[in-house]
Amino acid sequence: MQLSVPKYQAIALERGANLDVIDVPLNSRAWLMKQFTAIAALSSETERLARLNEIADWRDPGPGGFYDDLGDPEQAPHLVRGAGPVADPAFLESSLVSFIRNPRPDWPVSWWQWAEPLYDRPLQLRYTGLDPAARYKVRVVYGREGRATGIRLMANESAEIHPFLNRPFERLEFELPQAATRSGNLTLNWMQEPGAGGNGRGCQVAEVWLIQDSGRK
Repeated sequence: MQLSVPKYQAIALERGANLDVIDVPLNSRAWLMKQFTAIAALSSETERLARLNEIADWRDPGPGGFYDDLGDPEQAPHLVRGAGPVADPAFLESSLVSFIRNPRPDWPVSWWQWAEPLYDRPLQLRYTGLDPAARYKVRVVYGREGRATGIRLMANESAEIHPFLNRPFERLEFELPQAATRSGNLTLNWMQEPGAGGNGRGCQVAEVWLIQDSGRK
C-alpha cells in the first residue's frame, strides 16, 4: 500500500496517499485563520467589522432568501435530485455529490464538495413560495474538478442569467429578471457545454443563495 507520495512513491495525493494529508483539519480552520490575518491588516475598523460580519453570516441569505449547501445532502432542500441511486445507479438522470480530490484547507469546507450531474443533464434547483412583488438575485459558488468546461445558468429554462463562463472559485452574484419569479416559483438550471464528453463532469455547484432585494418594484 503506497500511502504517501514522497515516502512510498504513490502516484498522486488523491490516489490513496492519506498519510500526506492526515493532519489537514476537517473544518474551515485554515481558511478562517487566513481570513483573520487579512482582516487584521485592514486599516479601517468599519472594513474589519464588515468582513467579520460577512464570515459570521456566510450562510445567511437575508430576509425572504434561501441557502443551499449542495455538497451536504441535509442542507440542500431545493436541489432536484432525480431518480436516485436505486433506480439510476449510473447517475445518468440524477444529481450526485462529488468532492475535491486534493485537500485545500485554504478553502471553506463548503467548497470541498458539491452537487453535479453527468454529461449534458442540467443541475436543477426549484423554489416555491417566492414573493411575486419582490426582486431576487442569485449568489453562487462553482466547483472546479473534472474537465475545464464552461457553465451556464438559466432561469425557468427560458431566461439566460449568464452565458457559458469559466468556473472561478469565488462567490458570484447575478440579478434575476422579475418575470422569472413573478409566479412565486423559480427553477434554476445549470449546464456544462454540450457534447464535452470525457468523464461527463463539468457542471459543479457548491453553494447557492437566492437573495431577496430589499427594494421592490
